[in-house]
Amino acid sequence: MIINERRVLCTTEKGYTNEREEQIGKLRAYFEVLDSGEIIPINSGEFFCETEQVFVTSGYTEIKNKFNEELFEAICIPTSFEQKDGNCKYVTRANSCEEIKGLQVCQIFNNEIPLPDDSNIIVNQSPSTKTIMLEKDEYLYGPFDFTEMYDEKTNKTTLSLTSITTPLSKIPQYHIAKIPMHKCMAYLSSKKSNEIRFISNIKKCIESADEEIDFITDDQIISTYGNKIAQSSDIRSFTKGTIAQIRKHYSSHKEYRAFPQRFIRLFQCLEKASAWDETRADLIQSFLSTDKGKEIISDYISENKEDFFKKERVVFLEQLEKDNVELKNIIEELKSKKESLESDIRKRTKEINDLDALNGSNLAGATDEQRKKIESQTLYEKEKLDVLINEIKALEIKHKALKKYENLEVEIKNHEDARDRARDKSKEMNEQVNEVAARLRESNEMLISKLIKLKPEVDALCGLRPNAQVKTLDYNAGQNKIFISNKVEDIREEIIDNVLESLNTQGRKTDYITAANILTTISQSQFTLFSGLPGTGKTSLAKMIGNSLGLKNRFLNIPIARGWTSSRDILGFYNALSQSFSPAATGLYELISHLDDELTKVEEPAAAIVLLDEFNLSQPEHYFSPFLEMSDPESKRILATGNPEKPYLKVPEYLRFIGTINQDESVQSLTPRLIDRAAIINFDNFDSDYDLSVIGDDKIFDLKAETVGGKELIEIFKADSLELPQDIEKTLQSIVHLLREDRVEFGSPIIASYRKIKAIRSFYNVAGPLMSTESRYLALDYAICQHIIPLLNGYGQGFGKRLDNLLTSLPQEMDKSIKTLKRILAVGNQNMYAYGYNL
Repeated sequence: MIINERRVLCTTEKGYTNEREEQIGKLRAYFEVLDSGEIIPINSGEFFCETEQVFVTSGYTEIKNKFNEELFEAICIPTSFEQKDGNCKYVTRANSCEEIKGLQVCQIFNNEIPLPDDSNIIVNQSPSTKTIMLEKDEYLYGPFDFTEMYDEKTNKTTLSLTSITTPLSKIPQYHIAKIPMHKCMAYLSSKKSNEIRFISNIKKCIESADEEIDFITDDQIISTYGNKIAQSSDIRSFTKGTIAQIRKHYSSHKEYRAFPQRFIRLFQCLEKASAWDETRADLIQSFLSTDKGKEIISDYISENKEDFFKKERVVFLEQLEKDNVELKNIIEELKSKKESLESDIRKRTKEINDLDALNGSNLAGATDEQRKKIESQTLYEKEKLDVLINEIKALEIKHKALKKYENLEVEIKNHEDARDRARDKSKEMNEQVNEVAARLRESNEMLISKLIKLKPEVDALCGLRPNAQVKTLDYNAGQNKIFISNKVEDIREEIIDNVLESLNTQGRKTDYITAANILTTISQSQFTLFSGLPGTGKTSLAKMIGNSLGLKNRFLNIPIARGWTSSRDILGFYNALSQSFSPAATGLYELISHLDDELTKVEEPAAAIVLLDEFNLSQPEHYFSPFLEMSDPESKRILATGNPEKPYLKVPEYLRFIGTINQDESVQSLTPRLIDRAAIINFDNFDSDYDLSVIGDDKIFDLKAETVGGKELIEIFKADSLELPQDIEKTLQSIVHLLREDRVEFGSPIIASYRKIKAIRSFYNVAGPLMSTESRYLALDYAICQHIIPLLNGYGQGFGKRLDNLLTSLPQEMDKSIKTLKRILAVGNQNMYAYGYNL
């Protein structure tokens, strides 16, 4: 740090252009940031400058464009020019200015406190801070998050206020604080006419609050308690009677007693929803009766014929089979009747012929009457036969349509016969395989038996002695503290704060957001890769994280060597000659063996991390292949050793792998298979504060680091849900669609797997609340940088257009992703349209 360097919080004030056409100007300073981190009004401590301004020697336009009217932090130094009255004592430049991190300063507005569900207020200008406070009757209320909308007609800005979602000190979630003005006067910026006012050290001010005010909205109530209702097995449908059931369900709940007004509002919302069902049904019915509604139904049915008529098809086939059986029965019955009638006709005809033969042509009197009777009866029988023949023909025509069903039955029977034949053949093949396996086992046993007999003689000839017992490391972490609590959010923030403090103690200056990102990623991902230029502190940071978590020997550092080709290089192998397992010199086999033994113990073990330094110096898919499938949740996490004494090792879930990677001609490029399974954290910039207060190795292990339980660490940073807020979900879907869209003019598509999308959702649901004080999109920004951008590799101008479309679709708040995409596009345009993410 430069001597006499001072940090101030300020806004832009006035710009100039000097004779060299350089952009210069002045900043208005409101607060000074002390070395202790406390923020005090300007000139209230050590005198700063009577003008309360800072002179910008270059890049004023860049500052103005970057921060606009927002409050930001500037590092300034004393001016080297001659001092005159009214001149600024301190100067700064554009590259010494940066955004304010965390909830440090709020702008104050004079306004009535709105209701949670009618939380709009109108102000004359857009706020200069990311959160605000309201002043009313000598009290401050807040802090509030907000969304803003500018009205060009009235030149006014409407702010829609919500309580911040991250719990602060003693203020619970969805609450705001009521703070007496006189208790925080020391943190108020000086009040001048027509000047905006700010208050600093928000967390300290909240500790002086007189009252906690519940500022939860109806949407937040439904989101908080409605999800619990929807997940209850007792509530299967939603009717008017369900509301009474919900009242009874929550009447004994502790939150019902703590926040009765919330549940009154919840029941009111449910009653409105119940009334809306009837109105909605009427609206839908009236719409579907219109021409447009009928058209929509017709289009839907035509597009979903298979699903829509599935049940009807089954019913139709059953009815068809039933009709077929009935028709067959009718046809058989009619055939029987036909044969009977034909037999009667033949009898009658024979009787007529007999009469003709007996009486000849001289029949008269009674014989004529008998002849007419026979002829009449014969004619009747013929007519009846004709009717039956016509019925049979009609049934045969109808029966032809049913023959297809019989053909299907024959085809099904043929397939079943083929299946039975295939099953018999498979059984024969399995018997042959078993027979061959038995022969191999028998041969193997014979070889081993001969080897055992020969081994002592070979050892004697070679002069080998029995191996001395190897001393093993102590893999117990010396647990100072295992975090166990029912409130996950508190433990999560406590772990991040402890790790952040420990990193700073070890000389690695970083911020809360970076620490939260690294811990969340390591806890949720089986493989985390630290990428960046050589010398950016990737390896040292991983080691410091192990120290911060108090892991001791449970943090294993493995330097990867060039030429590793299989798991025997990193894990070891079973030596058949010595009849023993030969572990590799890396120590990984010993660590995993110890972790495997821990699984049978009752006490909670500490976490474990393996650092693979220079991860891609050899191809990871070769030497690290047994571990890659462990990134899948359905993995059994079992390693086969080939050692008869201990053939399998169970790898616990709380063992995590960190790899450091470079990208140059000396290393292997990462394959899409590996990138899909890993989270990649990029370290682009070297931290100038690093190693300014480095402690010795002998003191690193004396750090009072609180040991974190392995299973507890996974549970603490595990997402309770994969659902995202509507705007975040819309942004994520837009990114996935733009990359996946298969259009020739955009080059080859990029597929974000379900594994990656699930990882992004999990990360946001945990890191989102931790990073919400910075930006609503910050957690999504980190997730896209670590999971999506490493996938971006392609060629041609079309692929460049795809990346341009992705760049324009990202919200401005996603600064990290935007910068990385611009760098990929710039490098690709210079390299003949070969675009790739530089790990």
